[in-house]
Amino acid sequence: MTEITPDAAKKKKKKRLIIVLCAVTLLAAVSWVLTSFPDLFAGGKKNSGVTTMYSDRNISYIFYESDYDLDPTTDGDYMQMDRQLWYKEGNLAIGGELDESAWIDYNAAVRFFVRYFSAAIAGDAETYNTFFTERYYRDNKPYDRFAPQRIYDMHVEELSETVNGDGSTVWTFNVEYRIMKNDGSFRNDIPSDGSKKLRFTLIGDTAGNVKIDAIDYYRRGK
Repeated sequence: MTEITPDAAKKKKKKRLIIVLCAVTLLAAVSWVLTSFPDLFAGGKKNSGVTTMYSDRNISYIFYESDYDLDPTTDGDYMQMDRQLWYKEGNLAIGGELDESAWIDYNAAVRFFVRYFSAAIAGDAETYNTFFTERYYRDNKPYDRFAPQRIYDMHVEELSETVNGDGSTVWTFNVEYRIMKNDGSFRNDIPSDGSKKLRFTLIGDTAGNVKIDAIDYYRRGK
């Protein structure tokens, strides 16, 4: 039998420690890759209706299952949420129903948001896709479809209004809202009941038609 000296035992223990540390480091590296780049291992199973137009970085959230036949008004918990549209301009802040007649005294951009949120809640991708300019679609794709959304806590803050020489008007708004039981088919950059402030640029013509020309996010830390 070979006798193990104290020095040999110490070297053997040190070698085991190095192997364990390497294994832990490797597992940590694999975990980081899976978390930071989930699409690398998604197997091409991404929903066609999912868009990254709102996202400043890829974040993996766990979403609810999409229900394309959903009627949000049948969800009692959702109906208890604040489903008014809240509009703010300077010191003016007012809430009202998602009904254009409730906003008849306000500008065309405010009334536009009634149609915008109504289409998103209804899951009406066909109508929703008409709300954007050709310039917007140079960098973004229209939706194939998205499920009806339980949108609530809708806030739009008017930042500026500029009337151009040709009679068109450009507005900028801060827009923020939440989605109950988010399924990711409309917004994949926020978790359920989470929110992210966006900056919308709207353009209106002399006939009162309004469309979105750009949607920008505020980078973290700014």
